[in-house]
Amino acid sequence: MFPFPAVRGDSTIGEIEHFGSLYTMADYETKAQNVYLSISGSPTAKLRLSSTLMYNKSTGEYDQVNMPDPSIEVSSTLVDQDFTFDDMHEYSNLDYSMIQVSLGLSYKLADGVTFTADGEYADLTDDAGYVYGIESGSLFMVRSGMKFDF
Repeated sequence: MFPFPAVRGDSTIGEIEHFGSLYTMADYETKAQNVYLSISGSPTAKLRLSSTLMYNKSTGEYDQVNMPDPSIEVSSTLVDQDFTFDDMHEYSNLDYSMIQVSLGLSYKLADGVTFTADGEYADLTDDAGYVYGIESGSLFMVRSGMKFDF
């Protein structure tokens, strides 16, 4: 909030300052496209295989922010007249894509005992750093374990 000696028709009374604010509305539009494919099957009674493919593309942006002119709204000099918002609409731009691929298997060793193994690869490409800058990167993970049913 900025101190306004007068807002919309001199509201200053003696040394009392009126505190007010100016605002405007801006639209934020997001778009997201997702593709997800999952396949699993059992080629034998003991072996089960699975695979997943996921792709996401997301964008988001504000419309240009057009602040009202304070000299029209206020009849006297403002203490702070820095009302430039030329690049404000670009602060929250969002533009990234992510792909994830996973493969897995489970093999039944005996009744109630199963060996599991799977791997996953993920890649994030950030084309418009949001708040913390560009956050692109990749991840490769391999997991294995034993499952006991009782």
